[in-house]
Amino acid sequence: MTTASPTRFPRFQPRLVAWLRQEFRPIPGRLPMTIRIVAGVALVTITSMALQVPFLAFSAFYVFFVTKENRVLTTFTGIIFIVGATVATVVNLLLHNYTFDHPEWRFLAMAAFLFSAMFLARTFFIGPLGFIIGFLCALMQTIAESAPNTDALVRGQLWLWVAVVYPIVLTVIINQLLLPADPWTALIQSLNLRLDAAASALRRVLQTHSIGGQANPALLDLATRGCGIMQGLLKFAEMKDERIKRRHPILLESIAAAGNLANTTASLEFRDPAPLPPEDVECAQILLTDLAEIKTVLADERGSLAARPAPLKLAALPQLRELQFAVEMLRDSLIRGASDYSTTSPANEKKSFFSPDAFTNAGHVRFALKVTLAALVCYVIYSALAWPGINTAFLTCCFVALGNTGATLYRSWLRLLGCVLGGLLAFLAILYLIPQMESITSLVLLITAVSTLFAWIAAGTERIAYAGLQAAFAFYLTLFQGFQPETNLTTIRDRVAGILLGTAVSALVFRFVWPEHAADDLRRTLGRLLDSIAKLLVLPKPGVPMENDGQTALTPHRDLSRDLDSVLVLSEQAAVENVVFDNSSGFASARLPRLTAHVQALCLIATALFRKTKLEEWQQLPPPVQVAEAALRAEMSGYLKQAAVSVHTGRRPGACALESTLAAWQDTTQQTTGNDRPRLVRRLVAQIRELV
Repeated sequence: MTTASPTRFPRFQPRLVAWLRQEFRPIPGRLPMTIRIVAGVALVTITSMALQVPFLAFSAFYVFFVTKENRVLTTFTGIIFIVGATVATVVNLLLHNYTFDHPEWRFLAMAAFLFSAMFLARTFFIGPLGFIIGFLCALMQTIAESAPNTDALVRGQLWLWVAVVYPIVLTVIINQLLLPADPWTALIQSLNLRLDAAASALRRVLQTHSIGGQANPALLDLATRGCGIMQGLLKFAEMKDERIKRRHPILLESIAAAGNLANTTASLEFRDPAPLPPEDVECAQILLTDLAEIKTVLADERGSLAARPAPLKLAALPQLRELQFAVEMLRDSLIRGASDYSTTSPANEKKSFFSPDAFTNAGHVRFALKVTLAALVCYVIYSALAWPGINTAFLTCCFVALGNTGATLYRSWLRLLGCVLGGLLAFLAILYLIPQMESITSLVLLITAVSTLFAWIAAGTERIAYAGLQAAFAFYLTLFQGFQPETNLTTIRDRVAGILLGTAVSALVFRFVWPEHAADDLRRTLGRLLDSIAKLLVLPKPGVPMENDGQTALTPHRDLSRDLDSVLVLSEQAAVENVVFDNSSGFASARLPRLTAHVQALCLIATALFRKTKLEEWQQLPPPVQVAEAALRAEMSGYLKQAAVSVHTGRRPGACALESTLAAWQDTTQQTTGNDRPRLVRRLVAQIRELV
């Protein structure tokens, strides 16, 4: 019996133009979010210019910062910012009594506020609220130096509160009224994205009468992203509609089943090309009809699906049959509210105000200390140079700080690129357009045009969204220098210099002070993934009821879903580290895509073995074949656990010694016919051999 070849996924390394085309493409919800941002900025510009509210640059920027993917999250973010700004303003007005004439106390207060902001951001159950209060308190202490007296200081901080709060209120109202992004709609779009991917694969199958051979990176990304984002959208939708909350178990199972559908579609598309038997054409056509029916039912908050009037005719090709099974799981979740591919979490436990490791994990304290050190170093530098224009260095240290060096560097690059783009457009506007403007109408048209570009970037994926925010802030801060046309270009120079200083200081601090590398996080995540797969592979066991194995599999399934959401991001961050630093404990750049792709393939195959049909095929196997397969899976599980340890340590595991167990299993399956499970087991063996 021949050994199956391993599943190979494409290495997607686009050139710059292809990457930009991918990131700037329209995606669901991007255009409405762009329109809401632009409308908010235009309204804030008109209001502030007409009423002469100072700090217009901050007001316009907060429209960008508060606008989120859906109106529930936007409202939640707006409330956090209003509460945080109010508390910070009150605290600082009281604290200035003691720090205004005492720089040494002001310095200590800034350090305490910064440390608290960063520590709470990682440990508090409403992390953004803790960050906003601490950060704004520290920022307000820094601007106290430029105030000539306490009256001017109090007046300035109260106006700053107005300039921050009123655009947030307008933004929340706009997001509720103008093209509102409902989390339920976003959830349905995410589910439909997976249904459309399956439908597209089926249409290609019907056109070419063949399957496999389609190297589609977007489908691979969709199949391995997990269900965390969709589960978050479900929570937001339940906050708005009680009817959706009552359907929570059904929808949670539908989300899990849709993720399974994407995995199965990827297995169909990435296999070796093969012709489609004539008898399977009808099966593919029925699947297309089923997917269209499911899309209609999902869009209805009260939708239900009727059972099939007759049993489904199974396809001859195993991969197409797997797709049939995946669609059946999704149908089952809509008919009876439960699928056989379940990742339902147990009842929610009572949550505390802080994360479980808030006061035991030294990493939280170290992170807060590093950010505080970087920000205060920048503060000392621009204070010693008497160059307040580069105070953006202080902001940069706070906003680019993330959990590891690679993430911090990547965000620093986005911040710098955004600043250059925004500053360049502001420079051109000041040089050529502002001198020709005579009314607020022309200014609003300019702001609308430029904000549209920045909003489109900010509404994109996490790979570029931060650059859109920074480009907008740089443009507004440079252009809005008062209520009269201004041609001073030093703001552009100072802002770029400040960002360069903050980026350099942050990079050095995160590199040499308690470094936390993305490669280390990637090792831990890949190790957890391999360990979860190893736990899943030992199931099912001969003689154990299927219900018991199903309950045991819930935890590994949840862990896989959680870690798959982050492994690709960590892989990109580790690649950034490789460009800048030589991390001896990191992965080689050439090895990153290969290792990540193999782990993704293992996840697909391992979860496929635990699908309903594969479990039914397991029950149909003779007892000797079950025992032999269980022994083989136990050997593979042990090797994956060894591989998980090797990923942590950086050492290669020993040879994959499966030959004797594999030979015994192959001997027992010689007479097994009409059962597709052995084919999938062979694919798993081949993939494990190619892992390291």
